[in-house]
Amino acid sequence: MSELRLILLTYSQFYRRHIGLLVLFLIGLSLGSALLSATLGLSQEAAQRYQTSTALLAQPVSHFIRPPLGESGLPFSLWQRLSAAGFVQAQPVLEGRVRSDDNKLIAVRGVNLLQWQTAGVTQPAQRQSEQSNTELALFDTLFMSPERLARLQLDEAVLYFNGERVPVSQLDGAGHFALTDISLADRLLKAQGQVSYFEVAGLNAAQLQQLKILLGNEGRLESAEAQTFDALSGAFFFNLQALALLGYVVGAFLSLNAIKLAYQSRLSLQQQMATLGCRQGQLLKALCLEVTILSVVAATLGNLLGVLMANLMMGDISAVLSSFYQLDRSLTVSFDVTLVLIGTVLNLAVLSAFMVLQTSIAQRLTKWLTLALLVLAGVGALTLVALAQTKWQALLLCACVLLVFFALTPPLVRLVFRVRWPTQAPLLVWLKGDSLTQLPALLSSVLAILMAMGAAIGMQVMVGSFSSALDAHLQTRLNADLYVRPDNPTAQMRQALMDTPDVAQVGVYWSAQSEVRMGNENVPVTLMSFGEDARYHQHLTLLNKQPLHASHLSNADEAISCLVNEPGMRHYDLAVGTLIHLQQGERAFSCQISGVFYDYGEPGINLVVSSSVIVRQAFLYDAVGFMLTLEQGADAEQVADVISQRWSLAGHQLVHNQVFKHYAKQLFSQTFLVTHALNICIMAIALFGVWVSFLTLGRQQLQPMAVLQTLGVTQKQLLLLKLCQAGLILSLTLLLAVPLGILLGWVLLEYVMPIAFGWSMAMVLSWGDIWGFCAVVLVLALVVSAIPLLKLVKRNVADNVVQL
Repeated sequence: MSELRLILLTYSQFYRRHIGLLVLFLIGLSLGSALLSATLGLSQEAAQRYQTSTALLAQPVSHFIRPPLGESGLPFSLWQRLSAAGFVQAQPVLEGRVRSDDNKLIAVRGVNLLQWQTAGVTQPAQRQSEQSNTELALFDTLFMSPERLARLQLDEAVLYFNGERVPVSQLDGAGHFALTDISLADRLLKAQGQVSYFEVAGLNAAQLQQLKILLGNEGRLESAEAQTFDALSGAFFFNLQALALLGYVVGAFLSLNAIKLAYQSRLSLQQQMATLGCRQGQLLKALCLEVTILSVVAATLGNLLGVLMANLMMGDISAVLSSFYQLDRSLTVSFDVTLVLIGTVLNLAVLSAFMVLQTSIAQRLTKWLTLALLVLAGVGALTLVALAQTKWQALLLCACVLLVFFALTPPLVRLVFRVRWPTQAPLLVWLKGDSLTQLPALLSSVLAILMAMGAAIGMQVMVGSFSSALDAHLQTRLNADLYVRPDNPTAQMRQALMDTPDVAQVGVYWSAQSEVRMGNENVPVTLMSFGEDARYHQHLTLLNKQPLHASHLSNADEAISCLVNEPGMRHYDLAVGTLIHLQQGERAFSCQISGVFYDYGEPGINLVVSSSVIVRQAFLYDAVGFMLTLEQGADAEQVADVISQRWSLAGHQLVHNQVFKHYAKQLFSQTFLVTHALNICIMAIALFGVWVSFLTLGRQQLQPMAVLQTLGVTQKQLLLLKLCQAGLILSLTLLLAVPLGILLGWVLLEYVMPIAFGWSMAMVLSWGDIWGFCAVVLVLALVVSAIPLLKLVKRNVADNVVQL
């Protein structure tokens, strides 16, 4: 034991003398672990979001009681009956939006705050208004998160609703809702005793059956583990985790430079200890302990950094998840030992792989291993191109493309320096020979830059293609001139709008919640309509740009036709000709799918039918508003003023076409903010790797640089020569990254997007953006590589000669 302790003490002294090496080593593995921890932490928190109730109590929610399909609320009397039957763990929740007197839109969530007192929970710290020093009343206060308060920019801790003064207090964890007692929420939302749903905690099997009988047709009992969010958001988290894993691999390449330097520096130390009598088994045991400790430390630091990153991005992530995937809880990522263990295992795998590659057998087989990797990756890619059907297969196809370029890049870069150059200039000939010597040491950085740039260009191609498709989609989908959203859209109001001068057509927007039985589960379906016949649905674009005819929306009882959105077709095999049976409680009807329409941004099933079908089948629906198409040359502002004055509409209830499109594009752009942030992190890690590579090359470059300086090469010439060498190697890498990125972009658009999200679109290449991005990265890479080179070049010639 004393021998092992002395060996470990010697290792620790080595790191004390090489503290920079230790820092570089930990940074490489920590940054990769941070990206992985951030995305895995987000996914884990989303999966465990019901471990606390809406009242922020540590009461895991097991079930929800929701209104019957088509209805928007449950009677408050149901709570009384549930309590009388012994279901005291059922708690009501009322949600809605209300505008304050100063036109601030507040999302209100009402809960039973009596739980805070009966559960012995300490009340949250409250802000005091300048006008009052008295304690705020618990049941008449709106509790908001610090982020929400900052966004609202309240001058004082109070809001006014129809003249009623409501105090505001700060509460961490409230998310984007203003938490309040259900009595105040009922008053503000004018709910008249209705609640949105009930939360139920800790139901056993017997209670579950009893509750189903008690509810009957008055409500739907849903498991907390089978919510719509979990089904819809899987693809979003899957893509984030795949990108984070890519970032981890880039970070691992960064660590390889530090590992190599440590390995080379430690060879002599290992030999000295063996000479002094240290047993080989003890040396191996000490090495394993050292690697394990460093892996745990790097994983812990990475998890802490990942938690910080995830919480910094939480605002944008929550906006995306709430808008597109129906997230109903605020998420907060915290330190997790499980993620540390995952990071530790990955770090140990990376270090173990490096140690295996340093063995003499592995080095002798490098050429054959590279060839085998190329063949396997090429065959795998060709097979998956023909057979990929799942998101894991699509991700594996991306990995195969990366591996093909991994295998091809080193020999292609070496080939440039091995061919005959059309010059005999001594310095250029030296640069050519020296580059072949330096390439093995720079290989890890070359591959890291290749991977990071390929991923970034691939995402750039995907985002650009999506943006182009979205622009075309919004031009047709949002083709009405004015959108009117009154508090109570009626048939009389629609007729009056149709009689308004300069109005050519008035469509509706109806939405009815229903479900369809698929296998052993009921899948939620949104039934939509924009009018009585095909004239009101021309803004829908069918696949393959087919024209929309009257037959697509037949409303005859014996042959009802409907349109399904693209995600419904791809995820649930609802092809043209399929007969689908829709249910809404006791109401039901069947329709035959007659066409498929593009529906970017919608991950679930949407069906479109004639409005007369919804009325005739007595389905309950929400009438959202009207879509007005004006006569050619009509003044939209003048028509909007007439409509606004006649029906006393507020500004947010009458929206112009361009405003609506701008809002829609802004909402879609948020979906890629997190992706862009991860791409920037990956690129930063890769550039840091370039700096580390040239830093670790310093000792190896002293001898050739000393020879040149003694032969009369000036410092300026030497610096320019080394920068040309770095620029040539990096340029070749970037040139290879462009086809890699385009191929990855094609895989993302052709496989990942349709399989994961259900959307298809054409690939659009913006060559100006791609080459501009490459130029920026090249300049940055040259700058970071020049920093260690300047230090070397400025060394005294005599000091360099000593190294000969």
